[in-house]
Amino acid sequence: MKKENIIFIFFILVFVFIIFYSIYSKIFEYILDSSVSMFLITILFILYRKLDLNKVIFSLIFLALFFHDLGIFGFYNNSPFTFQYDHLTHFVGGFSISVLLVNYLKKYFSNKKINNIFLIIIAFLATLGIGSIIEIIEYAGYLVFGEGQGFLYFGGTGDIVFNSDKFTGAWINSSLDMIFNLIGSILGIIIYFIVKKLKQFL
Repeated sequence: MKKENIIFIFFILVFVFIIFYSIYSKIFEYILDSSVSMFLITILFILYRKLDLNKVIFSLIFLALFFHDLGIFGFYNNSPFTFQYDHLTHFVGGFSISVLLVNYLKKYFSNKKINNIFLIIIAFLATLGIGSIIEIIEYAGYLVFGEGQGFLYFGGTGDIVFNSDKFTGAWINSSLDMIFNLIGSILGIIIYFIVKKLKQFL
């Protein structure tokens, strides 16, 4: 069995565990979240060759989904870090998506500096676009389902950052989400090209 097959099976089992834990802990919102994660990782596995994925990039996408689903353990409310857990999930999301995109799109560009600049701009803007779509989906979910935990809800999961006359929680939250998507995207692209350069000298 190929290594990527074993990795894929492991990823699926992780999401299955989270689904069972969701049922056990009666936090049913994460059944949907983990099911969506399984669906997305399966689509990526099916398109593994067409998207020019490798084990590192595939694992990065898994981590982005996995970190979100770990919210079932209350990390959005009580972050295990000194910063909000939501910031980590958006940073890793922006990082992994930008790496996936720049790696896939590179075959459409020559290795000239000007083409690399266009490649970086397109991958960067596409990553921010995907992040914006996710924010719109979250807002649509809130309009339909209201407050609660999970991807399609708002509040109670670290979404409210400030709540004052000057700053509203929802507005600040969406802005910070996109800022951390942006930071993750920039760092992902930089590290991708650094690793690519290092490989040429190894």
